[in-house]
Amino acid sequence: MKKEAKELKNSYVLQVRLQHKWKPLQWPVEIGIQLYFNDRRVRDWDNWHKLSMDSLSNIVFDDDSQIKKATVEIMEVDKLNPRIELTICPNTPNSMNT
Repeated sequence: MKKEAKELKNSYVLQVRLQHKWKPLQWPVEIGIQLYFNDRRVRDWDNWHKLSMDSLSNIVFDDDSQIKKATVEIMEVDKLNPRIELTICPNTPNSMNT
């Protein structure tokens, strides 16, 4: 991993630790990811997804292998507040049919 990517991942980990105060989840989860960039440059969503999911491991859930369903959306540009917003909920048998 390049130095820039490591620094970005470390900043993600710090933000997650500041916002998540509970024990890591022990069950399968579904996750919604909304990406708000600060400009209109073309980006590969999967590069951002990998770093953000790795940053959640051992904090929000034990391991990202617990993610059974994920939705990624690239939202409108937000120059003043670029961010990643996450919605995490239990993955249940009924939720896979939606």
